[in-house]
Amino acid sequence: MALNDADFGDKNSGLRSFDAFPKTRKTYKISSSRGGVLTILLSLLSIYLIYYELNHHLDGAETQSFLVEHAVGHYMQINLDITVAMPCEALHINVQDAALDHILAGDILTKDPTSFDDTNAHRLVHLPGREEHVYDILGKARKSKFGKTSRKPFAFLRKLDTGSCRIYGSMNVNKVQGDFHITAAGHGYAGAHIDHSTFNFSHVVNELSFGEYYPKLVNPLDDVAAVTEHNFFKFQYYLSVVPTNYYSENSGRLLRTNQYAVTEHSREVSPYQVPGVFFKFDIEPLSLTIRERRMSFTRFLVRVVNIVGGVMVGGNWAMRLVETIVGCWGKRKRTMDGVIGGGGGYSSEKRI
Repeated sequence: MALNDADFGDKNSGLRSFDAFPKTRKTYKISSSRGGVLTILLSLLSIYLIYYELNHHLDGAETQSFLVEHAVGHYMQINLDITVAMPCEALHINVQDAALDHILAGDILTKDPTSFDDTNAHRLVHLPGREEHVYDILGKARKSKFGKTSRKPFAFLRKLDTGSCRIYGSMNVNKVQGDFHITAAGHGYAGAHIDHSTFNFSHVVNELSFGEYYPKLVNPLDDVAAVTEHNFFKFQYYLSVVPTNYYSENSGRLLRTNQYAVTEHSREVSPYQVPGVFFKFDIEPLSLTIRERRMSFTRFLVRVVNIVGGVMVGGNWAMRLVETIVGCWGKRKRTMDGVIGGGGGYSSEKRI
């Protein structure tokens, strides 16, 4: 008698016994609107969690630590972009430090006539009774929305000369306590005096930073405006500059820069005093080191797979739990209805 392959069974029957993924025939599957709604919700939840994980992967993780500043730097870069409501020829810009070195910043920085506009700026808010240490303020730094202010003047502002001056550029100063100020020409220094009625030191600080730019650096005076109606008014900003080192463990790059905290004390002064805008900066003896590390792309993919798998498994369990509760409740309700309507109570007919 001839034999064929069908008499020996399925050739893959041995492998089927090791199948860890059970299969269900389509005829035994039931699709419901409740299951469809749950699938949509789980998909949206998975997308949200993946988006959150992607942002976390791109931003990386940071650790901050403070150390005593042992290294003594010779120079520090100041980046300035400020608009003062006075003509450029009426302003004097100077830097003086604790070493008694003077820098004629007006010869280094660029000055362009422009219009005074503070519509996109905000006021520097300082609430009394809520003093914070400089390191507490710096520890709250977050990623800024915009990058560094352009060093080039705005073309449309250059055409509008309404008596204001935009001062911008970078300069190197000694890394010691110092004073950077903008005053009226001839006041406080030798030179021809200008009419006191033209004094107006209202200003908008587009940018004030120390050192190289870093995208997560927050400068408290960026986009800050201060306006006065008095001719003799003195704006004073006290800056606590903290040397900051950013180190990326992935690229091995080290960036040395600075960040600062600021307090303000401004007031009207007498005609015998010097009005203007004064920035007094002091170098803190401690440095802040920020280490940035980003997880590998392989680890990111593993976390994404875990998110999707966890959401789907959890949703399946939740669906089964809901179905079990609904089934038990329906069974109990049918039992109670049967007891009440099936003669379980007393009959009104007389027994014979």
